[in-house]
Amino acid sequence: MSHEPLRVTLEDLRSSEARGKWWLIGAAWSGDPLVDEKRRKQGILQAANEENDEQSQVLLKLARKQGMNTDIRRSIFIVLMSSEVSGNTFASLPS
Repeated sequence: MSHEPLRVTLEDLRSSEARGKWWLIGAAWSGDPLVDEKRRKQGILQAANEENDEQSQVLLKLARKQGMNTDIRRSIFIVLMSSEVSGNTFASLPS
């Protein structure tokens, strides 16, 4: 019978008070680092989407002010004005 070494990281040792000592038999374990990381990423994405929505609304008002009277014209205007790189602009245009 071979014994597999435990893969206890320094982060596991530092967070043992909050998450428990999972490497000890009978010790309590709390939290799932994968779920915690997923929630953190979702929060970041949600904040970025809200910022993009605000920027799109400003550009949409500006497109109307400039006389863009169809959805396709407004869409092209928004893509052109919000792109940072010319290659990014071309890839974003509706086909």
